[in-house]
Amino acid sequence: MLRTAVAIFKGPQQTKEAIEEIQGESLANSKISVVVRSEYLHQGEFREEIAHELAYYPSEINLDQFDAWLVQAPPFIVPNIGEVVAAGPLASQLMHQPKGRGLVEELFTYGLSEIRARHYEHEVRTGHWFVLIQTEHEKINSVCNTLRNYGGKDIEIWNKELDHPIYPHS
Repeated sequence: MLRTAVAIFKGPQQTKEAIEEIQGESLANSKISVVVRSEYLHQGEFREEIAHELAYYPSEINLDQFDAWLVQAPPFIVPNIGEVVAAGPLASQLMHQPKGRGLVEELFTYGLSEIRARHYEHEVRTGHWFVLIQTEHEKINSVCNTLRNYGGKDIEIWNKELDHPIYPHS
């Protein structure tokens, strides 16, 4: 059964290092998502890989950020947040959702409560990096420990069947 871990980071370096370790340990290779407002993206020196198949149009924007550590979508608008850059499965979900649905509604599909989903939306709106990782039950605690070790805050584990976090790690 998949579990979802969420965390907030202050900037790209901590985010990148945490995700690289999680990928290196094979804890959650293809189920890692990151969302950050576009205006806060240029806080580091990474390269990106834009997934044109996620977009309805090809992008000419070279944000030079993610250095292929995650497949990134071109910048797009998310209601209640503004222009974001997103990577991973959540990027596609946010880009192709019905008009008017934002991050909060997408987080519901991962099992987050409305209160916590709105909290994370607020964190993204105010410039923090949001990380969402889905992985197997046996690996979720290792994922959360890695997120914490690299400076992740507000770390929680969610399950679609519950209306509260399984374990708040922060």
